[in-house]
Amino acid sequence: MDFTGIDKFSLLDFDEMISIVLFAPGCNFRCPFCHNIETVVDAKERIPFEQILNYLDSRRGLFDAVVISGGEPTLMPDLKDKIIAIRKMGYKIKLDTNGTNPVLLEELIDQNLVDYVAMDIKNSVVKYPLTTGVSFDFSKCEKSITILIKNKVDYEFRTTLMDEMHSKEDIEAIGKMLEGAKKLYLQKFVYREGVINKSLHPVNEEKAKLYKTILKKYIPIVELRGY
Repeated sequence: MDFTGIDKFSLLDFDEMISIVLFAPGCNFRCPFCHNIETVVDAKERIPFEQILNYLDSRRGLFDAVVISGGEPTLMPDLKDKIIAIRKMGYKIKLDTNGTNPVLLEELIDQNLVDYVAMDIKNSVVKYPLTTGVSFDFSKCEKSITILIKNKVDYEFRTTLMDEMHSKEDIEAIGKMLEGAKKLYLQKFVYREGVINKSLHPVNEEKAKLYKTILKKYIPIVELRGY
């Protein structure tokens, strides 16, 4: 399976790293706030992996890392082989994931194939179907949370805040869910034309700071992103 997009220069996706971002096709969620449905998940074009490898080879020494995002990268049946090929060139690897494939996540970590993992925490458990647009077995996400909290690899959790979907009660539940984790980013929702639900609004800064205070009872590092 080939990637569907590439960002050839990023200073934002992997802290302190000059990165190239690859976008995986397909996702098992249909989050109503997703920016990538049309450009990644529903995209018809694919970039031959050999072409990506040639580009990465030509940029050795100029870039530090490759960020593998999506869509949901762990749906790619050959993701591990692709990471191995990229890693052989000396790049660090960051993986963005929704946590629904804990078996592959643990394998990549245990085999030292990723340097950083960013896992999305969409909402409290009871609101996951609303926030992801699908019903699924949440225990898979719970397993991924447990895997990351073991601290075998550097990681972050991140939650995109929307006024219509997150309440104080949800934030408290997220804190309890992630108790023992070291870091969570609260991200500001940014409206774009391609989002599924066009009636969503960002949580304002005052409320986001309140949510940060609630979460710091459970997680030592809680930061706002985009505010």
